[in-house]
Amino acid sequence: MKLYQQLAEQLAELINQRAILPGDKLPSIRRLSTQHKVSIATVQRSLEELELRGIVEAKPRSGFYVRMPALEPKNMLSMVIPTAPKPVKIHELASGIFHQCEGYGIDNLGTSYPAPTFYPSNKLKTIASSLVRSNIDAILEVHFSAGNQLLRTELAKRLNLLGCKLTNEDLIITNGCLEALSICLRAVAKPGDTIAIESPGFVGLLQLIESLGFKALEIPCHSVTGLSIEALELALEQWDIKAVAIVPTFSNPSGSTMPQSNRKRLVELLAEREIPLIEDDLFGDLSFDGVPVKPCKAYDNKGLVLYCSSASKTMASGLRVGWIVPGAFYEKVAYFKTFTNISAPNFGQMVVAEFLRSGQYDRHIRQMTKQLAQRVFLFQQYVEQSFPAGTVISRPQGGCILWVALPKPLNGYQLYKKALQKGIGIIPGQLSSASSKFDRFIRLNCACDETIDIEKQVKLLGLLAHRMIKPRSENG
Repeated sequence: MKLYQQLAEQLAELINQRAILPGDKLPSIRRLSTQHKVSIATVQRSLEELELRGIVEAKPRSGFYVRMPALEPKNMLSMVIPTAPKPVKIHELASGIFHQCEGYGIDNLGTSYPAPTFYPSNKLKTIASSLVRSNIDAILEVHFSAGNQLLRTELAKRLNLLGCKLTNEDLIITNGCLEALSICLRAVAKPGDTIAIESPGFVGLLQLIESLGFKALEIPCHSVTGLSIEALELALEQWDIKAVAIVPTFSNPSGSTMPQSNRKRLVELLAEREIPLIEDDLFGDLSFDGVPVKPCKAYDNKGLVLYCSSASKTMASGLRVGWIVPGAFYEKVAYFKTFTNISAPNFGQMVVAEFLRSGQYDRHIRQMTKQLAQRVFLFQQYVEQSFPAGTVISRPQGGCILWVALPKPLNGYQLYKKALQKGIGIIPGQLSSASSKFDRFIRLNCACDETIDIEKQVKLLGLLAHRMIKPRSENG
């Protein structure tokens, strides 16, 4: 074996052993030359060999990086005809599970907020300190307003780059994305009305639907491409649907991302019927490949798309800064926002606005998505190695959620209870449906606290799952 091939094998083995993770930058050619006591030409040839084998990739003016593995996406969900609209009754169960996942001594792998270490804490601290010193009066004041003008201007700029045509006057700032969704639902429907949602769906949205007295109509989804347009068309012919609410980009929990052709078709389909679309784009900036995904709002020509997002997954969940682009429903949304809590707190808005204005946000997102991609990859590897045969896991291209389908006869809620006894918090899949459709699923948050030994805890989850199957097999 030639010298460059020997070096290539050594580097490949380090990558296989996860001493160097996917997404990591390799040491410079000069440094590798010094470390391994070979010529620069030998290092270059070995890196070219690894590139040909698809193990590393060269980035212009940056260096060589370990390539993220190309995992084949597969559909985990059965496409069934939508059942009739029904009331939602999951809040009590969901609230109890969330509180237990965040309990003392529990390694929380369930609730979907990134741990603080993923956020730009030092940069936000600097901005916050400066604002307190120089703008304390503005921080302490309250106004009946749509929100901080600088923040709305910066958000409008970013949304326009994604194809949305709007100004800062088209945005309303809220206390996080959940409040944004709540206000939008109240603006487009009344108690007893039917809201069409994805299935599996975001548990927070299901809780809102329950609290507002609406009915949920679950539309089946493909775990790669998202909501089935065909199933939605069928549902529109049968039921009086007042609005559709979805997470089209890196959906929570399935991780699906709706193709652009489907987004355009969805917006046009609903526009023909004058039905509003509530778009939750909370994970929209967290694309692993660094390419932003154009939202459904970009195809909205009639103002029927109510776009919602926040800084909770990207900058800081505790700041509680969200926003709405309500389109034709601006007046109704502004009314409900004003009489909910007058306006969003100034301080969080000012911090987020300054961080966006400073130009540091995009650099932070590049670093954060690299971390998230690595974390998702590790979780996938540990689940595949540890869980029983027949387990299927999602292949999200962004965000931080992993959706896991357990083999029969396993039950996600039973696994949740056994995991909790061992100090691990996970979310059972039945919370993602008003009909408990996903009782064989669990949801994992890959952006959990970095002090958690995720390899150890995921392997323990796998062991618990194996033990749940074993008694049945022994008894025939």
